Amino acid sequence: MDYYAKLGRQPFWKLLLTGFLFMMFGNLLCTIVTISTAPFMNIEFFKVVVFILTLAIFYSMIFTAGYRDGDREQKYVRLHKAEPPKENKWLVIGALLMLIMFIPSAVLFLDKICGWYFDMTFVHRIIDGMVYPLSLMIVPDNSIDSMQVFVPFIYMLCYAGIPAATHLGYYFGYTQKFNKDDIMYE
Repeated sequence: MDYYAKLGRQPFWKLLLTGFLFMMFGNLLCTIVTISTAPFMNIEFFKVVVFILTLAIFYSMIFTAGYRDGDREQKYVRLHKAEPPKENKWLVIGALLMLIMFIPSAVLFLDKICGWYFDMTFVHRIIDGMVYPLSLMIVPDNSIDSMQVFVPFIYMLCYAGIPAATHLGYYFGYTQKFNKDDIMYE
């Protein structure tokens, strides 16, 4: 048995992979929500509502990744099978996940300033599902020629809360803030 199996903790790479998969699933769900509401996307107010919903979906998925690990860690510490964990591990994992989500926007930025021969706006909308409704508001005609240079940085800003969301999820899981027994009897 390796060191992590004895303690019940998952290695860093496995936690990063879990966070990445939750992040990709969140983006996929956001893309599905945006595409399924396409008949109503000609109304600006509806685009704003869908963007708020996609933000909630994405960040709840990121929160869940940290929450599950925090809940698991708390059980091992409570049963005296492990030492208390490092506080900042989900900040580091969240920062790495944020940098991963910056990559599609960086490629879109390079596409805009370098004038490549392929238009990345449609592909970017599918990959970055959380900002899909926002991109429909900012770049409505789906062309990189009509997109301003600063738009990819706005997309990156939408993902800037990932480290805080993962750390908050871990904190809530570890401190059992959503424990139904504690909520019922307090």
